[in-house]
This record gives sequence, C-alpha cells and structure tokens, in this order.
Amino acid sequence: MLALILLLTASASLVAALQPLPMKLLVDYALGSTPTPSALESSLSALSLESTPLMLVILAGLCGIAIFALNALLEAGLVTAWSSAGQRMVYGLGGAIFHRLQRLSLRFHANRSVGDSLSRVTGDAWCVYTLANGLLVSPVSQILKLVAVGFIAWRLDPQLAVLSFLAAPVLGGSTLFFGRRLKSRARLGREAQSRIMSFVHQTLTSIPVVQSFGAETHNRRRFEHLAGDVVSLSQRRALLDSSYGMVNGLATTFGAGVVLYVGGLRVLSGTLPLGTLLVFIAYMKTLQEAAEGLLKIYSSLKAVEASTDRIYEILDAEDGVSDMPGGKALPPKISRKGRCVRFENVTFSYEPGRPVLSGITFEALPGETVALVGSTGAGKSTIASLTLRFFDPEQGRVLIDGIDLREIEIASLRAQTAVMLQEPFLMPLSIAENISYGRRDASRAEIVAAAVTANADEFIRALPEGYGTIIGERGATLSGGQRQRIAIARALLKDAPLLILDEPTSALDTQTEASVMEALERLMENRTTLIIAHRLSTIRHADRIVVLERGQVIEQGNHRSLLVARGAYHRFHSLQADEQELQEVVA
Repeated sequence: MLALILLLTASASLVAALQPLPMKLLVDYALGSTPTPSALESSLSALSLESTPLMLVILAGLCGIAIFALNALLEAGLVTAWSSAGQRMVYGLGGAIFHRLQRLSLRFHANRSVGDSLSRVTGDAWCVYTLANGLLVSPVSQILKLVAVGFIAWRLDPQLAVLSFLAAPVLGGSTLFFGRRLKSRARLGREAQSRIMSFVHQTLTSIPVVQSFGAETHNRRRFEHLAGDVVSLSQRRALLDSSYGMVNGLATTFGAGVVLYVGGLRVLSGTLPLGTLLVFIAYMKTLQEAAEGLLKIYSSLKAVEASTDRIYEILDAEDGVSDMPGGKALPPKISRKGRCVRFENVTFSYEPGRPVLSGITFEALPGETVALVGSTGAGKSTIASLTLRFFDPEQGRVLIDGIDLREIEIASLRAQTAVMLQEPFLMPLSIAENISYGRRDASRAEIVAAAVTANADEFIRALPEGYGTIIGERGATLSGGQRQRIAIARALLKDAPLLILDEPTSALDTQTEASVMEALERLMENRTTLIIAHRLSTIRHADRIVVLERGQVIEQGNHRSLLVARGAYHRFHSLQADEQELQEVVA
C-alpha cells in the first residue's frame, strides 16, 4: 500500500508541475507574437490541425482541463489509499502497545496511571501516521514538486530559476532553530493531556466515593487546573508555531518579490515573454507551498518525537518477569488432587533495602488448603503474586511439583492456576462471557454447570436476559455476593489444579458469606488451595495455617494447634471470636 501511495504521490507531483504551462501557451503563442515551438507545430500537423490563434486558445483550454482532471483523479486515489493504510498503521501500533502493556509486570504498572497508558494507546499511536507521512509521502511529494518545477523553470529561464530558490538558506536556518523547541513543547503538551486523562479515569472509576464525600466541586476545580496547564502549553506552542511560520513566510515573500521585480524589468525590456513571467509567478506559489510543506514536515516530526519517545518507553520496557531461554511447559499434574507448592527461603522487596518477605518457607501438598494469615502489609498478597510469577524472588525459590517457577513457561504456569480476588474484576461483557473468560472454548452447558455449582444459576436466570445479560463496568450492576459467585463459576470452569483465593469473603455480610463459602468449598475440592483471609472463621478447616508478621513466618499449624499455642494466631482469633467459643476450643 505504501508503494502505491508513493507512486500516486510522485505522479500527482509531476502533474501539478504542468498546471501553469497552458497559461504560457495561451499568452505567448495564442495571444502574443512569440513563434510557436516546432514540436507543437509538428504535433498539430500530425493531427491534421492548423496552428492558428483560435486553435491554440482551444488547445490551451483543453490542456488545462485535462491536467486538472488527471490531478484530481490522482489526489482522490491518494487520499483513499492513504486513509486505509494510515488507519491500519495506527491501530496496528496501538494493538502492539496494548499487547505489550498487558504483558508488562505489575511493578511496571504500579508506577504508572491507567490514564497515562490509555493515552499512549489511543493518542501517541498516531505518531506512526505522522512519521509515515513525514518521512515518506510528504517529502517525496514536496521534493518531486521542487525538482519538476525547478527543471521546467530552468528550461524556461535559468536566471529567474536561480532567484526563485534564494530563500532556501533562510528557511533551513529557521528550521534548525525552531526544531528543538517544537519537540520540547510537544512533549510537555502530551504529558499534560495524559495527566487530565488519568485524573478523569480515576474519578469516573470512583464515582460512589466522589459522590458520598461530596467531592464533585473539588474535582471540577482540579480538572480546571489541569486543563489550564494544557491551555497554557498550547498557547506557548501556538506562539512558537506562529513565529516559525512568520519567519518562513517573510523569507519566501521576499524571494517572490525579487523574482517579480527582475522578471518585470525583463518583460518591459522585451527579453522575457510575458507568459514565461506568469508561469514563474505560478511556480513561485508552488515553490513556496513545497518549501512550507517540507518545513512543516520537519516541525511535525520534531513534535511527534515526543510521542515516539513515549511509545518506546512501553515497547522497550524490560519485562520484570519473562520466560527464560529453554523454558518448558508445566508437565501433567502428578496427583488428582492438585499440585505441590513450596516456598524455600524466599526473600522479596518492591523497593531496594525494604524487604516485604524475608526467608519465607512453607509447603502446600497436593489437595491441601493452606491459609495465609497476618496483619495488613505482612506479605500475604505478595506470596500470591510470587506463586503466579507476577514477580520473581530476590533470594530463594518457589517450586511447583519440585520445579522452579523460573524454569516454567509463564503461560503454562498461569494456565494451571485459577485466581479469585476480593474484588472479582468482572468485565463489561455478558455473564456467560465473564464465566468463560478463562476458557473461551467452553460450551453453554459447561458454563451453566459451573454457575450451578457456584450457586449462581438462580440469580443469573432471574436477570432480564439471563446469561446474555451485559453487566456494568467491574460488575457494578451486581451485588458483592453475585459478583463473587460469578468469579467462583469462572474459576470452576477453568478447572485448574492450583487455586489462589485472596480474601474472597471479606466484603460480604454473614448470610451472603455462607452461600459463597458453600460454593468455595466445592471449588476447593481436589485442588491445592492458597487462601488469604482476614476472617479467621473462613479458614478454621484449613489443613495448614501460616501466620505472617512483617514478612516472616512466625507460626504454622492447624486451627486447633495454633489456638493452643496462644501465639499470634490466638491473638488474631481472640479479636474476632466469641470468648466462650474460644475457651471451649482450647479446653
């Protein structure tokens, strides 16, 4: 497609250079006394036509119409081809950025707002369109115009042709002077726009909090402040663009004035035909437009460098976690009851010198449920992230069935793991699509069976369109318990041997929790389960409870043994359990 675009561009540029020539034919040969060129005489004779003034007038008109029609046809083809190719390039690059963002580690995303990433996908991706146009299409078009016009002008009158290009050095100097400043202003503008997008995204995803705290007016003032930054930067860039255009306009206008002065004197002296001067006047406009086009290309490329830099920050970002050379797929599970997960002396930190986990060692055997307990910030969710290999430990190893996770292909590992979080993160799709999100090839019967097992089928069928009901952003149209049961159905349908539950019932009332726990118990059957819980009542039947404090394992055991030990777990439990029940258990 680009080859076709370049061919059409070259053809249109050459045809455009011919447009003023019928005027010379009319003024010098048809209306003036300049002898008709022998080549034109021979062409007319070959067509059995006479070289009369009337015939030359007709010929000039027909040539003008033909050149215009051909140029219009080429321009139409160019616009059609360019719009198709340009859109494909933009959305192709946008798709590449989007795919890359999905694969980058949580550490990368933790340092960037969603709005900023969204701005790079939807806004900065247009730089490829500008680059293709600025590096290929426009330069070819403008340079060919300059060459064609320069060649014809030289053939008509070398002296005027040289004078026509007098402004070129001034134009080049102004381009170099303004280029760096244009790039700097463009980058600041893109960053300011990203800040607005981030703020709007954060606000709209937190509407209940915004309204409940009456923050609408504050947020509006904040938006106006951010918008003021964008406007201020836009004004500065507009002033810079205007100055750039003014300098270039003065240079080209001065050059045109010199040509008109010298050409006018020569017409008066009889050494230059009037038609030739008129052609040069037309060519001066073409040369001016071509020169301005080349300069605009440079300024637009300088501006788009800011977007390309932002895109390379994504495409060239190092993976926090990646498949090692020779990584292998996780072999078939050994036990029907899940897989063995083992942490061996694992140390990890998000920031240098501030470890979140230190020397963590524990094991979950196939089919076992291991609960992770501790205060906020103890490292429970980090253990879940390491199990999914969102991060790699700085020291120690995480193993599944005796294999270091770093030796396993990431896709294979996550295909063998089902996750259910406190916030289910449902998509704005149909309920059926949400349940089958981890298994796109699942049949409707399998989807319904998973929903039945998750105690979700009854309320789903009561919805207006049943399993085809489109749910709101992040499941906002459903209750907390309904969202959790859909998430359970999603995990059930995936049927992975390893299950990670991150506080799945902490936000539910007691009645809803009972229904969800019943579904969870079915989900945990014949699976190795790591469960993070604040409500200790949900883990009393766990095979092993690992108690964490400040990133270290301080206790391990089952519910009864840990209560008898009267350590940290006993302390946590006493804050939640009835004292009489606690005494009965200890007794």
